Amino acid sequence: DLLTPAQLESLIAAARENPVTGEQLVDFIQLLAFSGMREQEALALRWDDVDFGERRLHVGRGERTKNREARAIEFNARLGDHLEDMHRRRVPDSPWLFPSAKRGEDAQKRSKTLRRGFEITRARAGMPRLGFHDLRHYFCSLCVMSGIDFMTIAAWLGHKDGGILVGKVYGHLLDDHRRQAAERLNLGLRVLPPATGTIPKTQQG
Repeated sequence: DLLTPAQLESLIAAARENPVTGEQLVDFIQLLAFSGMREQEALALRWDDVDFGERRLHVGRGERTKNREARAIEFNARLGDHLEDMHRRRVPDSPWLFPSAKRGEDAQKRSKTLRRGFEITRARAGMPRLGFHDLRHYFCSLCVMSGIDFMTIAAWLGHKDGGILVGKVYGHLLDDHRRQAAERLNLGLRVLPPATGTIPKTQQG
């Protein structure tokens, strides 16, 4: 089952109450949900990977991605706002978006994992089966339902198939979204039942 926006908000609220990882886990959850990145891709981000001028996020420049190619993710509104907020609160002596919680000699190292804190958070939120990858699915599903073409979504996700996998996995969401949109559409016309021997006509509603 795909994560809903309401469930994401519940997850974020539970993360804020987590004394183990606190705000860092909140930032991490939101970054994954707003960008579609994989867990290790996000943990490897440095601040010089964030281009606020061009409004894009460079993924995989310092470390290899799953497909061994760097890529760029253009800012959407939520992603841009989130990164700007994170930048205002960044740790001044670390180049990483998610620096190690240990200071001193570990100040220049990044966090290796946030999974333990996430396990506690998802349990508190009543979502014991949720994983970081579900946040990637959340991003992709909202892209599809927002009408973004599959090729663009694939480029953001780092898929090299031009959107074939996105279409196979999420194409039904677009069909459902279109069907629901059609049901909401009001053209201001109503069809009158035809009289015997005449053709149907419409009348302004």
